Parts: sequence; structure tokens; C-alpha cells
Amino acid sequence: MTDDGIIRTMNWTIKPSVIRTTTDQSIDTARKAMDLIAKTPPGNETLTTLQEFEEVFGAIREALGPIRFLKYVSTEKEQRDACDYTEKQLLKFANEILGRKDLFDVIIRLESKSETFGEEEQTLLKKTIDDFIHNGAGLPEAERKEFLEISNNLTVLEADFSKVLAEITTTVPCTKEELDGVPSAIYEHLEKDGDKYLLPLDYPVLIPVLNYAHNEETRKRMQTAQNQRGGKENSERLSDALALRDRKAKLAGFKNFAEFQISIKMAKTPERVLDFMDDLSKKLKPLYRKELVVLKELKAKTTGVALEDVEFHLWDLFYYHELLRKEKYSVDQNEVKEYFPMERVVNGVLEIFQTVLNLEFVEVKDRNVWYEDVQEYKVINKVTGNAMGVFYLDLYPREGKYKHYAVFDFLNRRVKDGKALLPITSMVANFQKPTDKQPSLLTHNEVETFFHEFGHLMHVVTNQASYASFGLDGIKPDFIEVPSMLLENWAWKEDVLQILSGHYKDPDKKLPSDLLERMLKAKLLDVGALTLRQVFFSLIDMYYHTEPVEDTTALWIKVFPEITGMNLPPDTYPEASFDHLMGGYEAGYYGYQWSKVYAEDVFTKFEQNGYFDEKTGLEYRQKILSPGGSRDPDEMIRDFLGRESNNKAYLKSLGIDN
Repeated sequence: MTDDGIIRTMNWTIKPSVIRTTTDQSIDTARKAMDLIAKTPPGNETLTTLQEFEEVFGAIREALGPIRFLKYVSTEKEQRDACDYTEKQLLKFANEILGRKDLFDVIIRLESKSETFGEEEQTLLKKTIDDFIHNGAGLPEAERKEFLEISNNLTVLEADFSKVLAEITTTVPCTKEELDGVPSAIYEHLEKDGDKYLLPLDYPVLIPVLNYAHNEETRKRMQTAQNQRGGKENSERLSDALALRDRKAKLAGFKNFAEFQISIKMAKTPERVLDFMDDLSKKLKPLYRKELVVLKELKAKTTGVALEDVEFHLWDLFYYHELLRKEKYSVDQNEVKEYFPMERVVNGVLEIFQTVLNLEFVEVKDRNVWYEDVQEYKVINKVTGNAMGVFYLDLYPREGKYKHYAVFDFLNRRVKDGKALLPITSMVANFQKPTDKQPSLLTHNEVETFFHEFGHLMHVVTNQASYASFGLDGIKPDFIEVPSMLLENWAWKEDVLQILSGHYKDPDKKLPSDLLERMLKAKLLDVGALTLRQVFFSLIDMYYHTEPVEDTTALWIKVFPEITGMNLPPDTYPEASFDHLMGGYEAGYYGYQWSKVYAEDVFTKFEQNGYFDEKTGLEYRQKILSPGGSRDPDEMIRDFLGRESNNKAYLKSLGIDN
């Protein structure tokens, strides 16, 4: 316990049998509490009724949130399987409760009394009513039951989709000769079958092979294996989910799932999203056409193939992007990464944002962790001296672990009995593991990724809302990436990189200024090609959720070259491993670029006042981060900037003239 709140403890060694029992008992207790609320006589409902409803959800998330999180990080398959059960049951319970008409009737009666509520409670009531409506509670009985059944079926499909991806153990066998160009540190520690290294599809191996393998067939094999993850099985799950989502939206009175989903986001309508992406695509394509000419010329020169015969594929993009960066700007990421050992980057980022955000990060020596190399930090508010929360860093890949990069907010902040229960969260990443020969080394792209995920961590641990529903999941999905996109900007500032960098063989040797200057000149290299890939992901997501799709694979393979001008490997199911479609970003992937518009605009204030300016940082923390989902995003941005937001800084960040 601290002066301002309670840091809760978790049992990471909980046995599978106990997990199932705890899950069932917690849900049974919560359901009984909800049954009592549902019996509230008309006229007897008060603010306390709303708070009791909210507390039931807060309590069950506290009991089961850490268990659900273990599904993505546990080293024991039996434990992960039990946690998968918890995740499904918890989500089904939420579907059930938010679809109950008797509870909805009680809560909606509070609307007439809401003018007596505080501002945060008024927002909570509106959000709760929106959640009920969005879960079918206001529908006629037959439609309401069908809506609930669909929601539960989707819960299972989405959980199984992600579980398949986490459990993948596929390897691609390659000889040393086939890996020519790839730094030996990437593969020399891997298992072998005869003279072939068995390359997993984890990012620390996949990305360097796609970036540096001179052998095109090697790159193609890795890209093909990557696009085969999930396979027909996950492709069918996605197709089933799309059909169910469409039916769900129509039951709720919407034309399609995109309209249903976006109606409660910042964008409001699919048309605004499509217009935004169409406008961005039109601005990027002239850039990309010029870039593609240069990339094809480089491929022709490298391979000896006549320019008119050159075909450019997805597995070529990152290889020739890196080769061009090296040839044109003398920037080699393998040289750059020597200046960014993981320990140095972590300590540097902590030092920087202790200053910027007026915080103190205290490493916990007596760690309570789920794996031996996980780090734990306590966050202190330097303004008050009180604890704000805890975050973990789980940085390296291992079998059964979540394969991407994400922040999991398994315990949100809430106030109970006048005492703050503090948030606890974790970064889950897949950076290159340290070896006996060298520490984990980060490319500058990976340094940016660390800043990105750290932005999410700060969003969770600096939350000052009174209710758990205003945690990360309670923030509008097309605003949630603002803090993460914002922090990426610090990764490009020389005074920041002087703190972060230190050669792994000689820590006093900083990233040379001339190398940074060349990196900055190369910053917008192939920005058209790279951003159009993001446009594609946003648009395919929208296409899947606006019109019925007979064949998800065929549509992906058709649209990808139309937008990016690149071919995909044949006989693959690229959509079957695109976990955003089944992990909370459905009809929402556009939110990355939408959020970036706000993030770049917010950063203009730091550019004016200084990247280390504590006053600006504190204002940002208090006005953008601390409210969580308890304030309207546009209001927060206006409050921080002192004006309406615009896209000038965003377009400038892409090298596009306004």
C-alpha cells in the first residue's frame, strides 16, 4: 500500500485447475451481483446503482484480467489453454451482461437524473448506455437473443484465431549460403537439421532475413511461410466472423459492420474513413511511382535482369529499401544497431520520460514475474511523491508467447472505498534475444517501436480516472494510438539519441553525428511505399466489413497489388495471420493513421517548447494521458493545443506538401 493507493499482487504460478475454478466462481459471484442490480425498483436507482454496476465489472476484471493475460505470455501450454478458457468465459460474460434488457432498463432510467452527477459519472453513464445499445440490449427479445449468440460465437472465433498464431512453431530450413547477407548473429544460435538452420518466423529472425538475404528465393520462402501462418483454418474463422459481424450489425439497424463499429468512434462513419484513406492514397501514389522506378532500377542493377523484365514483389520491398538506404545514404542498420544495446535503450527511454512526464521509474528488485527475464518497474508521480502504478517489460520471444508487439492493460485504475487501486500493465515484445557473444541490439526501427509501445505503457500507468471502464479499452479506438505515435518522434532527435546510444563494445562511444545526419536524410526513404502498405491494411479491413465477401483470400490478393503495385507469394492465406482483424481492430485499422494526425499535431507543442520541457510534458500527461477514456478526445486536444487540431504536421511527416 502507498499513500495514494494500492498496488495489487498477482499469482503467476496459478495452476490450470485453479484457473478454471477461479474463473467459474468469479463469474458466478459477478452474475449474482448483477441480478441484484437488475431488481432495482423503478425510482430507486441512483448514482450508487451505476457505481455498483461498474464495480462488478471492475472486480471481475481484477480477478480474471491477469489470468487472461497469461494466455499470451505463459511458458506452459496447459496453463495457456486454461487461460484461453478464462478469456472466452470472461468475454461471454460481458456479452451476456451488456445484452441484458433488465439491467439496461435500470441503467437507462438514470438518464433523467444525470444532471446531478459529476462530469466523470455523466461520461460513465453515457458510455455504459452506449455499451448496452452496442450489445443489443435494446433490441426485441428474439433479435436480442440472436445478437448474444452471435457475440458469443465471435468471442470463440477471435480467441481461437489468436491462439493458433501464438502456438505456431513453423521453421524454414536454410543453409548458410542461402542466408548470405544476413548477419550471422541472427541465425548461428538456432537449431540445425544437418547443414540447414531452422529459421522460426519470430520477428528477430524474419525481419533481418527479409531485409538482408541476398538470395531472393530465401526471402520468398520466408515471406511465403509468414503469409501461410494461420492457414485455411484461420481464413475460415475470419470468413465466419465477417458473416456474423454483418448479421450483428443488421440486427442493430446498421447497413454493415463498419457503420455499426465506427458509429461510436471519432470518425463516426465509414464514409469519412474511406475519404480519409482515399485522399491519403492519392497524395502518396505520386511519391510511390517515383520510388518504385528507383527500386526496380536497383533490382535490375543488382540481379542483371533487364529493367523492362523486372518484377517487384513484396519480398523485395524491404531488401531493396535497405540496400538503397545503404547505397544512397551510407546508412547500414547493422552498423546503427551496434549503438543501441537493449539495456542502454531501456535506461535511456526511462531517463527521458522521467524528465518529460515528471515521473520516477523505480526498478523492482524483488520481482513478481511470469518469466525470468521480465523486468518490473514502479511508477512514482514526482509532483506528489505518490505511486501511480506498475509496468513490466517482457521483451524477447519464446515458444507460446504472443508473436507481435503490444501493451496489455490487465489491471486498470479504479477507486474503491475511497482508495485508488493502481494500474498494472506490460509491454510484450519480440526483440532479438541476447546471446553469449553479444547483447540484444536494436535497429533504429526497433528503437522507434520501443518508444511506440512505451507510449501505450504511459497511457495506462498515468491514468487518473476513477473507474476501470476508462482504462485503455475505454479509449476511443481511433485515438488510442496517439500517445504511441507521439513518442516515436523522440527517437529522431539528436539530444535524445545521445542519451539512448552507446556502442555495445564501448558504451562511451555515441551514435556519430554524421551517421545520424545521414539517417535523418533517409528518414522519408520509400515513405510512399511503406505508408501505402498501411493504407492497404486499412482499406482491406474496411472492404471486409462493408460488403459481403465470398473469398477473403481472393479479395486480399486482388486489392494488394492494386494499392501497392507489388505481388504476393502464391498459395498463401495472408489474411489468416492478420490478427488485428480478430483482435480488437476490426473496422478500425485506419485508427493508426487517424491517430497519427493528432499525434503529429500534439508534437508541434513539444517542438515549440522543447523535447525535454517538463511543463509541456506535465500538461500533456494531465490533459491527454491521465483522463483515459473519461474525456472526449477532441476536447482534450483542444485543451492541450489551445486550438482545433489540423493535419499540417501529419502531411509534413510524410513529406507531402500541404
